[in-house]
Amino acid sequence: MAGPSTQTLRRRLGQRVKGRYRLEDIVGSGGQGAVYRAVDERDGDHVAVKILHTEVAEDPNARERLVREARALMVLAGTAALEVLDQGFTDDGNLALVTELLRGEELDEFLVRNEKEGGRMPVPDALSLFQPIAETLSRAHSLGIVHRDLKPANVFLTLHATRRVRLMDFGFAKFGQLRSLTADGFVAGSPSYLSPEAWRNQPVTPSMDVYGFGAMIFRVLAGAPPFVGAHPIETFKLCTGAPRPSLRALRPELPPEVDRWVQMAVAVDPAERFQNAGASLAALRGLLA
Repeated sequence: MAGPSTQTLRRRLGQRVKGRYRLEDIVGSGGQGAVYRAVDERDGDHVAVKILHTEVAEDPNARERLVREARALMVLAGTAALEVLDQGFTDDGNLALVTELLRGEELDEFLVRNEKEGGRMPVPDALSLFQPIAETLSRAHSLGIVHRDLKPANVFLTLHATRRVRLMDFGFAKFGQLRSLTADGFVAGSPSYLSPEAWRNQPVTPSMDVYGFGAMIFRVLAGAPPFVGAHPIETFKLCTGAPRPSLRALRPELPPEVDRWVQMAVAVDPAERFQNAGASLAALRGLLA
């Protein structure tokens, strides 16, 4: 779904959130909302402010989703999850989420640029990259939170020496027994990283994140996700019925045993998958160390 024009979004520049955070520029925009760079007039720090588009904000489910995202980020404080700083309303009455302002690039952007130059991420770098993500997912799952939209575009590589990785966008996160905010038949997530049971709209479980986690690692090491169809239906068929791909065929320097890891990391049956993201990463590290 396309969002408002840049001209429309720029009309908010100069507004404040909670009378404190002044919107200075547009960082990015999607179908649900926009992210602005803002200055905290109390201490001078720059922050990011996520605001729902006006037409989206009229949907109570969309507002509740933003509130839940804020809650997820707050309870995951101290992990690699994006740091939330505040919540409030804009001058024109829209709900806003204030977070740390990230400087760097999305993992997806890094991979595309690197692969155009013929590169692949070195194995030690990949293992280090995914360790904090595995720890964040472990914490989230222990609290009954399932991310549901793991993909390289939701992983950020920061320029800060002590915070190299940030896991973003918990907008589709599922909280324990809270009612679902997605419409019947709606599949949350990105096709190449969706688990087979997510494609089939089955009940949300942490194993869906375990699949997405494994698919992201495959993408980083192989240069492509495990399954990519010409259109979503073809991707669905491959994900739910095709043999699991060979990682070694795409990265010959890896040991043959790595394909056993693939079989478990992105298994069709959740019961045959690794129990959690940490176990998946530990098994891979054991093979590649």
